[in-house]
Amino acid sequence: MEAISQIFSFISGLGKYVMIPLMVSLIGIAFKCNPNKAIKGGITVGIGLFGLDLALSLVSNYLGPVATALVDQAHLSLDVVDVGWTALSGIAYATEIGALIIPFCLMVNIIMLSLGATKTMDIDIWNFWHYALTGSLIYLVTKNILFGFLAAAAHFVIMLTIADRTAKQTQDTIGVPGVSIPHGGTLGGWVIGYVMEKVYNFFESKFSKGDKKEKKIDAEKAKKAKKLQKNPLAVVFRDPVYVGLILGVVLALIGRQDIKTALVTGMAMAALLYLTPRMVKILMEGLLPISNACKAIMSKKYKGQEVYIGMDNAIILGHPAVMIGTIVMIPVCVLLALFLPGNRIVPLASLAACGYNCTVLCVMHKGKTWRTLLSCTILLAVLMLIGSSMAEEITSVAVATGYGWTQTGYTLISAISGTLPSTFWFFHAFELSSIAGIALCLVVIIGLIIWNRAYFKKQIDLSTTEFKDADASSYTKE
Repeated sequence: MEAISQIFSFISGLGKYVMIPLMVSLIGIAFKCNPNKAIKGGITVGIGLFGLDLALSLVSNYLGPVATALVDQAHLSLDVVDVGWTALSGIAYATEIGALIIPFCLMVNIIMLSLGATKTMDIDIWNFWHYALTGSLIYLVTKNILFGFLAAAAHFVIMLTIADRTAKQTQDTIGVPGVSIPHGGTLGGWVIGYVMEKVYNFFESKFSKGDKKEKKIDAEKAKKAKKLQKNPLAVVFRDPVYVGLILGVVLALIGRQDIKTALVTGMAMAALLYLTPRMVKILMEGLLPISNACKAIMSKKYKGQEVYIGMDNAIILGHPAVMIGTIVMIPVCVLLALFLPGNRIVPLASLAACGYNCTVLCVMHKGKTWRTLLSCTILLAVLMLIGSSMAEEITSVAVATGYGWTQTGYTLISAISGTLPSTFWFFHAFELSSIAGIALCLVVIIGLIIWNRAYFKKQIDLSTTEFKDADASSYTKE
């Protein structure tokens, strides 16, 4: 048992730059993709991931000092320090559950695929730490490792189900075929995005007037849009390079940086908004042959069925709305820390990762920037409150694994992490009683398996009927 644990600890220690390319290559070969294309595709995905992180390092390297200055100027007298997702992942993998979370989640994924309860093959193995954190916190409160794995499984099943249901919208928004996002830290984003999209649509329909008036308004908007396209100021604010430069300079000046630092920060943010979509494009180039191979095999063997490749939400970072959110949400996060009632967290390490919180919101809002930014503000507020409420428990797990934090002025640690909205409900259910926790986990797992199976069966029946009823001429080329 200890040998197995050590093997998977070594695998998790390889990190996403090795594990994800390896998984992409193996899946490509398994689905009869040309081995050379499969291996090169995997390596290309790894290059894309490296490129993305190099581009995002501009935020921590250049905007990080500005963010710290903003926090210092706010004079936050709070008792919990934000250690960020990197610390949480290390803590999660250092636990008994973390050592076995990779084979456990792969087993759950294979079972769900074989049952027809998911179409997502999650290759984002590195991010299984989210499920390890959930399981570890349950283990902390129950002292029962089986309950910890049960909660981790429930968390994973939720994310696979959401990934399946949002796959098409994700693909349409980012232009990457055959992928889904089962990332364990996105539940809060999916839920808030779903609810807020309905709210925005409701108010939009309330303030719209009649079909004829709408057509007139649309025609007027089209005329105004044409005029704006020729306006030099509008051209500047539509171009990500200019937007990055302006936002970087303004934020640096607000943080009381000197002119040289402000200009360098502006250039760094312009580089971020220019390079990120290009890195995502490289990642897409690697995924495309594997995605096509999967589609070809599934369409040949099973009419109307397909497999989605489960990816990190980092593939959405190249969208313009997300790139703007990466910069804009940093001061928003500091303001929330200052004025949000009930918040105890001093935002530090998570500031550079604000863009990740915008990713699935961008999908839910179909790429609309203002909706994405407003929803992200709400999401950050929720994450801060949950992170504040679970600081004692996260600190206890950290201490048990031997983790030490450098910010010695704080006795408690937490993070503005997307993992916690999922963990929160399971933790409090098990805290109430073991029976309540087990019941919640089983209802979630069994309920979602039945629900998703029925959903896929209905889709297959519909596609089969459409295929039979379709005119044969529609499938022939002239």
